[in-house]
Amino acid sequence: MDLTSLRSHNDRTVLGLVRSGASSRASLAERTGLTPQAVSKIVARLMAAGLLEETGAVRDGGRGKPRMSLRLVPDGAHAYGAYVDRDELRVVELDLTGEVVSASAVPLAPMFSPADVLDALEPLVCAGEQVLGLGIGIAGPLDHRDGVVSPNGLPGWDAVPLKALAEHRLGLPVVIDKDTNAAVLAEAWRRPLRDAALVFVGTGLGVGLLLGGEVHRGARSGAGEFGHTTIQLDGPLCVCGRRGCVEAVHAAATGVEAARVLGAAVANLVQLLDLEQIVLSGRKVLGSPELYLRAMPDVDVSVTSYGPELVPVGAGLLVLGELF
Repeated sequence: MDLTSLRSHNDRTVLGLVRSGASSRASLAERTGLTPQAVSKIVARLMAAGLLEETGAVRDGGRGKPRMSLRLVPDGAHAYGAYVDRDELRVVELDLTGEVVSASAVPLAPMFSPADVLDALEPLVCAGEQVLGLGIGIAGPLDHRDGVVSPNGLPGWDAVPLKALAEHRLGLPVVIDKDTNAAVLAEAWRRPLRDAALVFVGTGLGVGLLLGGEVHRGARSGAGEFGHTTIQLDGPLCVCGRRGCVEAVHAAATGVEAARVLGAAVANLVQLLDLEQIVLSGRKVLGSPELYLRAMPDVDVSVTSYGPELVPVGAGLLVLGELF
């Protein structure tokens, strides 16, 4: 099955509308502005590819012949998502609806190399006819388009062509993005977010930005380096080489004081971008969510409902996004 032939604008639009609740050919024609004949051809092509199926007859109101409802076929396509953290690798397999089919986590040794990551990935990712590809979330800075990464805090990872290396090793299309961008994408998949930031506090600290409902990467894929903005002049040394970064000041604090540091930094972010929603995630936050919630500014602040698979799920959704 050649799924690449199905990635036209109209195919993606129809799949996206079915995912969001459009249940019949008539409703698809109404919402896309396409003719019923055109929609029927697109639906037939997607059904032949195993991505859509009919679930039975429904009436959309009015009289006449009942219409056949449509839905995504969960097993019609799969995607993998991976998160390269500073001490572990997490991998998930997603079905076409974005649900997790399987999940794995393996530790990474201190000072791990790109080859170590590829060695860990290979047994966890299986190429196949229905596998669309692999998305990898990793700390920035990086080049989202070319998949070249130089993550802070990982010695020996200067200008690593991770996308090309992974594609060669695994035999799959690979897309690379910052871990925080993947995280905010996963959160937006589950619930409506428009002008929001997902603040990720794990082994590093950063934000994924959603502006106008779209992931904001910036001109050079550098947006969201929130952890490396200065909050304390002459503060502690950061992994990026500068002093007083939010990440370093937060890491040097504990308990309530650490939460206050993050709350002050988030307040600056809200003021700068006029954000409506803040979502908190990452190991540190999930360990003491109430502590961090109390320190946040007076905006719509929540803690993600995802667990440790937040970033790899979002990375996998980057791949599924090619079909929606």
